[in-house]
Parts: sequence; C-alpha cells; structure tokens
Amino acid sequence: MKNLLFHRDFQAFTGGHLKVWDYFKHSQASAFFEPEIYLTPSSLRDESNPWIARGEKVLNQWKPNGADVLFIAGLDWLAVPEDCDKPVINLVQGLCHALPEDPRYAFLRRRATRICVSRQVAEAIVATGQVNGPVVTIPNGLDLVALPRPSIERDIQVLIAGYKEPNFAKALSELLRASGIGVHCLTRQLPRSEYLSLVARSLVTVFLPNSVHGEGFYLPALEGMALESFVVCPDCIGNRDFCLNEANCLQPIYDLSSIVATCQDALARISDGSSEFILSAASQRAHMHAIEEEMRLFHAVLDALL
Repeated sequence: MKNLLFHRDFQAFTGGHLKVWDYFKHSQASAFFEPEIYLTPSSLRDESNPWIARGEKVLNQWKPNGADVLFIAGLDWLAVPEDCDKPVINLVQGLCHALPEDPRYAFLRRRATRICVSRQVAEAIVATGQVNGPVVTIPNGLDLVALPRPSIERDIQVLIAGYKEPNFAKALSELLRASGIGVHCLTRQLPRSEYLSLVARSLVTVFLPNSVHGEGFYLPALEGMALESFVVCPDCIGNRDFCLNEANCLQPIYDLSSIVATCQDALARISDGSSEFILSAASQRAHMHAIEEEMRLFHAVLDALL
C-alpha cells in the first residue's frame, strides 16, 4: 500500500473541509493507497472536525518527504517545501485560484495533478497559462446517504442560507417579513446536521453564494435540491452546470427586489401545485451527483500515479 498524506488547518467546519474529508474517505476505499492526515497545532480537535469525530489517527509531525503522494487544497501549499519531489494531488475548489491578486494563484506554477470541482474552475485556471501539470475535472459529489430525510411537514416558509453574505441576508429577511412571508435567516454557520435539518423543513431555501468572486461549485444548492426544498439561487459561475433556471430551480438577479419577487413566485407555485415539475427535476439532478461517481473518478487519478 502506498501512503497518501493529507494536510489540514481546521479552524471551523466549512464546505472546503467537507470535500477534503470526502476525498480522504475515497482514498480509504482505494485498493492501493492508505490515507493519513496531519492537522496543524492550532486546528480544532472537537466534534466539528470530521477526522476527530470519526476517530481517525492524526499524525503528530508533518513529513511530506516521507509520503508517497501528497493531497493538498487551498493554502496547504505553504506547508510543502519547494524542493519536495513527491507527487502532489491538488484539489482546486474555488475560482479565486485564477486571480493574480490571490495568494493561491502563485501555486499554479508548482507541479501537481489538479482536481477541479467544476468545469468552470478548470477553465479558469487553465486560462491563466500558469498551470504546471494535468488538470482533471471531477464535479463535486453529494453523499445522499448522509443527508436527513426531507420533511413531510415543512414549517419554514423561506430559509435564507446567508452566512456568506450576512448583511444582504438580513436586508432580504426584513423585506420578506414585511411582505408577510415567514423567514428563518442564517447569518452564521451552524453544525452541519442542524443546518441540513432546517433545509429539509423549508418550503423554499434562498442560497446566497459569494457575490464578489463567485463559487467554484456551490454544493449547498445541490443539497437543497436533494432535500426537496424549492431552490432559489443566483448564478455564481460554478453552479451553471446544475442550477438550471426554470428547470430545477429559480435564479434571480443578485439583488434584493429580484430575490423577493422570486421567493413570492416560488411560494405561489408551491401553493397551486405547479412547483412539482421543478422539485422532481431538482431531486433527479441531485441524484446525478451521487458521491460514488466522484470516488470512481478519483480512484482513476490515484491509479495513474502507481
């Protein structure tokens, strides 16, 4: 068995950590690689950390030159010495990697096999002309088994998943309430199970992605589809292959009046039963992103390194 060494600086549970955790589990299912994880000394070691919660062995020392292959994401590159000659798998999750002013941009020149979470991310980094090594697109997968069951009784009219845009979310919440709509507004991250339970209880969920740089994929919208909440989500670039306006969700312009009107429209469709086509198509789209396909494609990347 070959060693696949992961590195994480875990300060809070984020979508980025969730996907690295998924890839850690994928490598546990490999016939040829055994994963190990190093957490920085400042990393949280509580139940919010999936490696701790699942009782995974955490290495006490970071020794990249002793591994067979490294798996890194984001700013993990800072921990990899320039003279390290080990093969690197680099998970690229955001469009920001393609921005010259972003610190991750400089890492594109370092040799690695890059796994991009969407076609849009792959196109963005390749267009820089800086990429050193193969670029593979593996769309984010969704662990459907780990999701709660959609609620039959939905006691929340509109949920606003607004922790990435808290000020906008608060303003939107006020406008929706003023129009007589019941709102549950999230402006900070909750424990994952609690958050998913709220989505499962909501007739409509408004997802507010990063409005400045966009998103590399934006898994929350796909989770909303799987949980059979009517998804309202503006375009954020990385969601273009699975958020299809009027087909499986509604995509308003990213401004307050447009989103308010779209929420009113979504609730009206739910009330008269015309939402069923969109909700059914959304569920089908979510199931197309089952995590087993992500694992299969990743195992092909690993096999190429043997």
